[in-house]
Amino acid sequence: MSRLHTISTIIFIIALSIYGYMQWQKSNEPIVQIVKPKDEPDFVATELSSNQYDSMGNLTHTIYADKMSHYMDNTETLFLAPKYTLYPTDGSAVWHLSANEGRLGEDNILLLNDRVRLLSEDKTSFISEIHGKSLNVDLTNNIITSEQTILLKGKDFTMYGSGLHVDINTTKMTLNEHVQTIYKKHAS
Repeated sequence: MSRLHTISTIIFIIALSIYGYMQWQKSNEPIVQIVKPKDEPDFVATELSSNQYDSMGNLTHTIYADKMSHYMDNTETLFLAPKYTLYPTDGSAVWHLSANEGRLGEDNILLLNDRVRLLSEDKTSFISEIHGKSLNVDLTNNIITSEQTILLKGKDFTMYGSGLHVDINTTKMTLNEHVQTIYKKHAS
């Protein structure tokens, strides 16, 4: 039994030595972690198309964009060439928004920048188009605001001003500062 006991003790010591050596080698290996740079999005979508519905199942807005980048750290989504369609709660004519770039924050406020255009499908609307450098869109309440200089177009006029406030649901528009209105002359 002494010989068997000696052999098993030697095998145990060899196994323990090999295990210890392997653990020592692992502890000397550098720990490699893949770290995502701060400015890199968590996910990217190209040719994005999305529909948003309210709790009753009514379509509230649609989104199209050439590219969308979402950042989880600051809960921000960036859009390249976004196109939004807003559907008023009363079922009236829809509004189409487009811009070269957009930014959606966690507060559901969409900031559209660079060649922003707002078009109404309502052919009887007093104002059919709004153009500007930037617009803020509250997607929860369908309210559009801008402190920038904007251009408003209607059937027979073009108006310049700033301080725009538009409620898509009630179609009420307010312009805080009127700069100029140009009326079109009709041939009689």
